[in-house]
Amino acid sequence: MRTLVLGLGNDLYGDDGVGLHAVRRLKEQWAPSNEESGESRRIDFAECSLSGLALLDVIVGYDELLIIDTIIKADPETGRIRLLEAADVRDLPGPSPHYVSIPQTLTIGRQLGLRVPSRMKIVAVEAQDIYRLGEGLSEGMSRSLPAVIAAAKGVLDEWKTV
Repeated sequence: MRTLVLGLGNDLYGDDGVGLHAVRRLKEQWAPSNEESGESRRIDFAECSLSGLALLDVIVGYDELLIIDTIIKADPETGRIRLLEAADVRDLPGPSPHYVSIPQTLTIGRQLGLRVPSRMKIVAVEAQDIYRLGEGLSEGMSRSLPAVIAAAKGVLDEWKTV
């Protein structure tokens, strides 16, 4: 069993980089190595600023995919976390005709005969301004980072028992 924890975002746009920051910390905190733990599941951590079909190169070969990313909502509360299942994610084209959603990317991968994750969850983190140019998270997003990491660990623990 191979699991990918994928932090999406862009460090140059402030709070949009929360997925990247979370994955960095998770990777540091993930104490047992795969060899030491004796688990049959391997967990990899990756940061990525890609979207759409470009994600196929990153996710092929994994059984489980946990994404950490920002989400745009009406009246957002910076740092509020929503755990989303694959079915919760919009399966419609995005703002550009060149954009392909994550569910569409998985479907296309399967149609091409690629081994793509059969299980996916998203730790979606609300942000008020993901277009602020500048490195580093806002104070509010920085305060929520431990909760984001805890939510991701919760999903990994849940998958471990399934």
